[in-house]
Amino acid sequence: MYFHQRLSILLISAIAASLFSACSKPNTDNNFSMPANDSTKVSPTATPTTASPTATATVAPKATAAPINLPELEIKELEPYKHRSGILAMDVPKGWKLIDKSQAGELLLTWNEIAGRATISINIFVPPSEIPENRLNDVFTLILKGMYGNLNDFEMKSPVVESTGNIVIEWTSTVTIGNKKVKFLANSSLQRRNNKLVIFTFGAIEPKFSELKDYFVKIANNQVINASLSIP
Repeated sequence: MYFHQRLSILLISAIAASLFSACSKPNTDNNFSMPANDSTKVSPTATPTTASPTATATVAPKATAAPINLPELEIKELEPYKHRSGILAMDVPKGWKLIDKSQAGELLLTWNEIAGRATISINIFVPPSEIPENRLNDVFTLILKGMYGNLNDFEMKSPVVESTGNIVIEWTSTVTIGNKKVKFLANSSLQRRNNKLVIFTFGAIEPKFSELKDYFVKIANNQVINASLSIP
């Protein structure tokens, strides 16, 4: 299962007007290997804008036919990754496949375990207008629904604000590995860096999620984001 979903923020201002009445555009594309355009990245005001950089965002593996006799799912080694722009440096699991869906003004990088049983993703973008702190929970909830809401059996918990100020949402879905349906567990976090929003997602099939979580947290904690740089 391969996770790399795309969102569009060109319609952010229009969506903002209906932010608190319900409102994300339905996502009908169930092929996770294709970008899923959506308009759920919202801004707090309903001011019309001209076309702003599109935002693509983050992770969720797509089910693929799994080879027979899959190796044990584990992270044996991390290797360094540095984006050519210098805006991001982080460690990633060695041997995982990188899918780069970045576009002008936005960074979207996803690493999938070769059989699609685990994933990490990072999305960095500048919203078209400032989002007040007291609206971030609502905005982040809509973003995740737009990103992953079309996954089988998708469910998400309420946002939790950590002591660092980061917002974390736990979510689950069902994936197919080979001919077997398996529960998939994931965490997505949102943080503000200068004028940028950063979404980091990690996930894995059950019960491997709990075994890999320490590696995922280590990857998240060791990220270096130079938010003073512009996104290419």
